[in-house]
Amino acid sequence: MISLRISSLGSFMSGLFSRNTFDSFLLAEGTLQTAVTWTVDGKVQKDFFEKEIRDDPALLPYDHVAWSEIRPSLRELIRGKRPPVFFRFVLLLKPEYTKAMLEKEGDRELLDCVGSFVLTVSYRDSEVSILTGISMKSFTLNKNADILWDKTVRKFLQAKEIAFEPMA
Repeated sequence: MISLRISSLGSFMSGLFSRNTFDSFLLAEGTLQTAVTWTVDGKVQKDFFEKEIRDDPALLPYDHVAWSEIRPSLRELIRGKRPPVFFRFVLLLKPEYTKAMLEKEGDRELLDCVGSFVLTVSYRDSEVSILTGISMKSFTLNKNADILWDKTVRKFLQAKEIAFEPMA
């Protein structure tokens, strides 16, 4: 697990809310404080949908809402002249990307243990931080997934030209 401070606030915010930079993620949960506090549970409520949609994995492929689907609504909530007071979004790497990363590593134990790669994005006082983490399906002493995810997040931010520095 690593904690990073984002140095390029404008570029990051644009990537988070206006571009597809984080569209390989799902939203697990989020809190956004403007004039009021908005709380989002990213869990898809499948009972809301008709049976044909609910039972078709091609139409509802994930248990959580895709960031690309919720991003426009969140962007509307923060639009205006004043920045939000605070936000925190817990993002999960989409399962197909998680599986591909672990298969590429060739560590069979990790395929069975890792549930999700997690990225927690927080904003307060004009400062953004990112915290990496992993949701495990079962216990392991193997730390290779942590090392892999931390390295991948750094490469991802560099590829997206998002400047960052480690937090103490």
